[in-house]
Amino acid sequence: MPATVPPDVSKALASGDPEPSGLSDEEKNAYEILKDFFATGVGYANEMANRPQTLYGIADSPDVLDNVTHYWLTNTGISSARLYWESHLAFFDLKGVEIPVGVTVFPDELYPAPPSWAERAYPKLIHYNRVTEGGHFAAWEQPEILSAELRATFRVLR
Repeated sequence: MPATVPPDVSKALASGDPEPSGLSDEEKNAYEILKDFFATGVGYANEMANRPQTLYGIADSPDVLDNVTHYWLTNTGISSARLYWESHLAFFDLKGVEIPVGVTVFPDELYPAPPSWAERAYPKLIHYNRVTEGGHFAAWEQPEILSAELRATFRVLR
């Protein structure tokens, strides 16, 4: 889930304004997906932004679903919710990352980050790729694809 949304796009999404002019077809597609996400899909994020301690059950009980077991085992459930509290739902906005970055777009991620946004967001973008499978929990869903993408990203730093 790379943070690549340009400020003008983020502002339009937050205010309900029309999409900024000059977006490519790929950028318009990402904009429309994000617009729908912010209209219908931020319930979990809202809960975590208002009540980050809600995840206490993940840290307190070994009887959890497979896809969140890693939070329990590492006791990071509550700290992982801090993203929602600290970002105030701006988790897709640019973050000022100045180190080498690799972006892999998984088709079932929350939004498909266009390469133009990734290039603007990360001045030291060293790897960008779209893959055919996986989503928001790529490490769990497609570990082999994610491993290959990590290798491809860091290979250029050798």
